[in-house]
Amino acid sequence: MPLDRTRRRTFLKAVGLSATPLLLPVGRATAAPAEEIIDTHQHLWDPSRLELPWLESAPELLRRSYLAKDYAAASEGLPIRAIYMEVDVADSALDAEATEIRRLCAAGTTQTCAAIMGGRPDSDTFEKYLERHVEGGAIKGVRRVLHVPATPRGFCLEQAFQRGIRTLGTMGLTFDLCMRPTELEDAEKLAAACPETRLILDHCGNGDAKAFMRAPPAKPAHAAADWQRAIERLAKKPNVSCKISGVVESLPGGWTTEDLAPVVNHCLDAFGPDRVVFGSNWPVCLIGSSLHRWVAALADIVAGRPAADRAKLWASNARRIYRLTEVASRKLPAAAATP
Repeated sequence: MPLDRTRRRTFLKAVGLSATPLLLPVGRATAAPAEEIIDTHQHLWDPSRLELPWLESAPELLRRSYLAKDYAAASEGLPIRAIYMEVDVADSALDAEATEIRRLCAAGTTQTCAAIMGGRPDSDTFEKYLERHVEGGAIKGVRRVLHVPATPRGFCLEQAFQRGIRTLGTMGLTFDLCMRPTELEDAEKLAAACPETRLILDHCGNGDAKAFMRAPPAKPAHAAADWQRAIERLAKKPNVSCKISGVVESLPGGWTTEDLAPVVNHCLDAFGPDRVVFGSNWPVCLIGSSLHRWVAALADIVAGRPAADRAKLWASNARRIYRLTEVASRKLPAAAATP
């Protein structure tokens, strides 16, 4: 989907870049993202329609509805489509969430073209749950958040959980790993136990940018070297990919591109150009950044990498990993509709 000159100027302005290269303090030229972006981590929610227990203790800016029309406004000027990411609804609302997002994808009136639904892989009814929602092709995978206090370390290694993850593999579905950065060894073991299932590590393994700062504003969530080694070991598993997302939230008080670069670059180098995808984590990213600023920062970080590798990060890897065969030919909607 090539951009004409007018759209390209609008896009560059939207992400905070000029039409001429911007020199960073380290002397590296800024490159705009590829002409197509697939955001693999878009959240949408409406507390009046679905029960979101975690929202009560979330930062105030998140305690409201975030709809497709809001995402359209937040991403205005970007050539972007999105994959919905489940929002950790109450167990009783899982079917309703899946049904609602399938309808939104099928409508084709918003930027949301596919979805990762919530699910409970350890449930005896997990396979039947999948069968209820995979028809139509909008659902590409499942996530169950593993870093919440109620979920102990090692939960994803239990026999019932692994059975569910293998079921996803047999159905051609993915599983997103969202876990504590100090527990990535569990992800490594899960990947080894379920080699036929594609796993996607969310948020750079929740790498904390503060761990790489000389004078961090607060105590990091992990030691830099420990996280680096865990990422390197996990990246050796060929069925694991990494989502470049979630980094800005670790520095809610302010950051520079150089603050984010160590986490991003380590993941890009460890997983290689074919197993990384872009994610905004919008609107949670608002804790640390607007969607536009995050896109611009990531564009700066990857500017020195080959153009083909940047295109894979921004879109083509997502199309392959999530089997988005229909997305390449679908035009962006002129306006977003409320889900």
